[in-house]
Amino acid sequence: DWGEEYLPGLLEILNEEDIKATFFVTGKWAERQPELVKQIVNAGHDLGNHGHGHRHLKNLSNEELVKEITGGEKILQAVSGQKPRLFAPAYGEVDDRISRVASQLGYEVVMWSLDTIDWQNPDVATIVKRVVPRIHNDAIILMHPTKPTVEALPQIIKQLKKEGYQMIPVSALIAATTDSKSEKETSKNKQP
Repeated sequence: DWGEEYLPGLLEILNEEDIKATFFVTGKWAERQPELVKQIVNAGHDLGNHGHGHRHLKNLSNEELVKEITGGEKILQAVSGQKPRLFAPAYGEVDDRISRVASQLGYEVVMWSLDTIDWQNPDVATIVKRVVPRIHNDAIILMHPTKPTVEALPQIIKQLKKEGYQMIPVSALIAATTDSKSEKETSKNKQP
């Protein structure tokens, strides 16, 4: 919803490291920054819906919630040429109702497991400490386009690669998780 001045730096780092990520953007931001949205998509990153205007979803009626999600979707689709399939609720506000409405609209709701709290502009070392020692398999790291994030990202990537982690977009993580569950179910149903 903001941070366009730092987004090119993040995209450059991800490109240099050959990493694909997931960017959740609001419709209002996409309207203001269509070229950055196109850069995200053209670089092969996931483009996810973050709603139209970064509103507190728990305060909205079902009708308003649908408008918030589809409003963002229409703009993202118009700018990028593709309908987003991932939805990250603003402020991390999610409950059964929000998940159900998003699912009915064809979305997979995504939440993070590690928060850098970088929107508060902490120092670089703090951002690194909020990720590297707490990393785990299937982690989804929440980052925003800030100056300290741009400075911390190369250090985080270097350390995670050193520890053997792969960094993939959320769609690939979901696909891998779904495939793994399918394989487990298939093996449970096999007769000896």
